[in-house]
Amino acid sequence: MNVRHPLVCFVLLCAIAACVNLPPAAAQTQNIATLHKQAKEGNAEAQYELAKAYYTGTGVPKDSKQGLEWLRKSANQGHSGAEFALAILYRKGELKDPKQGLEWLTKSAGHGNSAAEYELALVYLKGEQNIARDPKQALEWLRKSASQNNAASEYQLGCMFRDGQDGVSRNPHEAALWFRKAARQQNDAAQSDLTQMLKKGVISKQEANWKAPEPLTKAPEPVTQAKTEKSKPFSLVEVEKGLQGGITCKRMASLVDKFKVDFSLNADIRQRLGKEGADDNLLATISASKRPL
Repeated sequence: MNVRHPLVCFVLLCAIAACVNLPPAAAQTQNIATLHKQAKEGNAEAQYELAKAYYTGTGVPKDSKQGLEWLRKSANQGHSGAEFALAILYRKGELKDPKQGLEWLTKSAGHGNSAAEYELALVYLKGEQNIARDPKQALEWLRKSASQNNAASEYQLGCMFRDGQDGVSRNPHEAALWFRKAARQQNDAAQSDLTQMLKKGVISKQEANWKAPEPLTKAPEPVTQAKTEKSKPFSLVEVEKGLQGGITCKRMASLVDKFKVDFSLNADIRQRLGKEGADDNLLATISASKRPL
């Protein structure tokens, strides 16, 4: 099988969907033995990272067959990044099975992968295969994706509100809000559209200023309720609120180790928590602490 096309797709996936850079080759080589050990023990995140290593030849010789094998193992455990990678390979790569691609895309979106949510929204906007065009569903998936700071979804929402399309009422002020969010993530089209809207006089200079911060909202309350031995595991929102409320990474890692979490650590969530100040130790603890449902 010619692996050039799926390899390109997967590299793009890692760069765009994961929104993180691969570590330097030397560091990756040092970690490859650890990844192998964790992957063989059934760690879905390690399996996903090992698949990336084999596809890109980072720390190991390129081997798309091994990469696909580890990718499937990770996806079969519900890892949203691996599910999305398989979706791309089936839908746009050499695997060529649109039906399976759509199934994996739906699974990944259902597990909270923002890139998958965006792609699924496009499916509902256009309609394909046995999926009828459904703008209402598309809007729902776009909002879910945008809530995770996905710039493509933010820009798409801006376009919908600007043009009043797909069942959305025209609202230049709402459009400007979404364009600003996308523009702050260096989305050139959003920056340009804000300039054009300002020139047309449909929004104010303040609304077009994507470089200025949005008005502050009420600060989230920290996690203050004491956990007991019978407490439920931490949700992603609770971990985020704890970090926002001033709980140190060391303390949060201790709490997570004790009470576990109810979510799997994927690339999107890793990025979200990283923005809240989560360090490598906390992320590693979370990755190993998902409590079985």
